[in-house]
Amino acid sequence: MQMSKASFKRFPNLKREAYHTCLSLNLRKTAEVEKFMDKYMKCEISYININHKLFTADRQRIETEAADDAQDLPFEKQNVKRIKALLELYANIIKYQLMDVVPKTVMSIMVYGFHEEIHKHLLRNLSQEEKAEELMREDVFIEEKRDKATKMLEALERADSITCLLD
Repeated sequence: MQMSKASFKRFPNLKREAYHTCLSLNLRKTAEVEKFMDKYMKCEISYININHKLFTADRQRIETEAADDAQDLPFEKQNVKRIKALLELYANIIKYQLMDVVPKTVMSIMVYGFHEEIHKHLLRNLSQEEKAEELMREDVFIEEKRDKATKMLEALERADSITCLLD
């Protein structure tokens, strides 16, 4: 069942509870994603995989280019240039891995995790009868409008019954 804006207007307690639940759950899930990504980045930083297939293929190209430039530059500058190229290569590999991991992490933790937890939360809270009654209590203004409309309907029915007697 999808809740419309009118439903939330009619049941302000439900709106407030839904808002606070979603906000707190969103903050918790965001913290989980940040924690996971921190751990992931520490793993990436702690070990450079020199056997990565993309790294080994391009490393050979970089070594070949460095050998071609060897006669023009001093030994230290050759090494600096080669190390810089290798670091840039590995940084690009990590960047592409992150571009793959981040959306997967967000979907797994934020979207699917949020869905599961909001479902559990709703079942847990709505199964408590007093909580459900409180959430489904209508806005005072709507109750007043309904009372006025009921009184107006009763007055119209009485007026109709009087006019039927006159005919």
